[in-house]
Amino acid sequence: MATAVIYAYIWLDMREQLFAVIIVIAVQASITALTFYRLSQNTTVTELQFALQLIADVVFVFVLAYFTGGATNPFVSYFLVPLSIAAATLQWRHAVMIALLAVAAYTLLLFFYQPLTLFSHTGHNMTGEMQHSELSLEPGNPHLQHNMMEHQANTDSPPKAVLNAHYVGMWFNFLVSAVLIAWFVARMAEAIRTQEKAINLQREQQLYDEQILSIATLAAGTAHELGTPINSLSLLIDEMAADQQASINNSTDTELSAHQQQDLALMQSQIQQCRTSLNKLVRTAQQTQPGEKQAIHIAALVKSCIEHWQPLRPEVTVIDLFASKKINTRILCDESLAQALTNLLNNAANASPEFVTVDIQQQNNTVDIIVCNQGSGIPDYVLQQYSRQPIKQQADQYEEHELNRQSNNGLGFGLFLSNATIRRHGGELRLRNLPEGGAEALIHLPAYL
Repeated sequence: MATAVIYAYIWLDMREQLFAVIIVIAVQASITALTFYRLSQNTTVTELQFALQLIADVVFVFVLAYFTGGATNPFVSYFLVPLSIAAATLQWRHAVMIALLAVAAYTLLLFFYQPLTLFSHTGHNMTGEMQHSELSLEPGNPHLQHNMMEHQANTDSPPKAVLNAHYVGMWFNFLVSAVLIAWFVARMAEAIRTQEKAINLQREQQLYDEQILSIATLAAGTAHELGTPINSLSLLIDEMAADQQASINNSTDTELSAHQQQDLALMQSQIQQCRTSLNKLVRTAQQTQPGEKQAIHIAALVKSCIEHWQPLRPEVTVIDLFASKKINTRILCDESLAQALTNLLNNAANASPEFVTVDIQQQNNTVDIIVCNQGSGIPDYVLQQYSRQPIKQQADQYEEHELNRQSNNGLGFGLFLSNATIRRHGGELRLRNLPEGGAEALIHLPAYL
């Protein structure tokens, strides 16, 4: 629009409102230059900032049109450009706001503007009427002088655009176009953004599942590879223990034989520990595989998990907050969900060896299992990573982790796999630090209706 105005003033030799037009174009050029400079700094542009930039464009078009004929300027429909950009890129409320602003600006230009002779049809129409009058009136007619004076008055003060049916029709056409753009284009753009968001979520879920599968494959392979050498070592140690016992019966150096027997006992205990770790690794791999789901009461599931887990951690007191509640909600799950809850109980016990609390809260269509502890809280890097990938410590977090190893013990693959299991059951794992101290792990699951 500014280019068209410059063309009119230079090549068509227009001089009306020249100074005001130059000022408006200079201000807009300065704003555009500042915008380009800001974008070159690689700074993030928020949606509100983009909307304000489009509003500034609408105001610029309005001011420039005011000094160049208002609604009689054929480029007044340029209001549709920032409106179209807003509808295609911004949220609908911003698009509607800019649409209302553009319509209001166009409406004002029907009443208030500085007219330009180039865009005025009044002089042309009156000239044609006067030529017709001169042909129809004879010399000496007393009405001839009156018509010439009326023509001169109309030429000096042209009527407002609102009195011209053509300009009012252009305004109505603009109104309809603005409504269509603000509604349909904004809705289509919103649908495209929703579709892109769904595609991105699906891609993230696919990457998440690939991580789970790789962990399961690694666990199963490691357990298989280590099983054979550990069994071989166990057999050798058993044979050495038998030989040692025979040598004890035939030897007089009982002190040395007793010392060797203690070493063999220690080796046997270490071998058994390796077997226990391998079995745990196999269970971890099994946790990633979906099993046959069955409907079960949520209270029975939680009680069963606590009963099986408590003998493994007898030093921890479990406070059952849902014992007095009447809970009839059922969920659809497999055995892996119990393993996920067990992992969370272990994490809570590691952080708070004295006691942990377990509660169940039911809503209409959902149920929550809440595990709380009174430990030092969950580190920030765990809260940021647990839902996306196995826990990885940053270099500057290692020392703190070593000093607080007990409270952070168990936060790793177990938490990552627990979250994956809960998501596979259509639920969500939420971790947060409590204001009064400690942490909370909430399992949000859909109820089985």
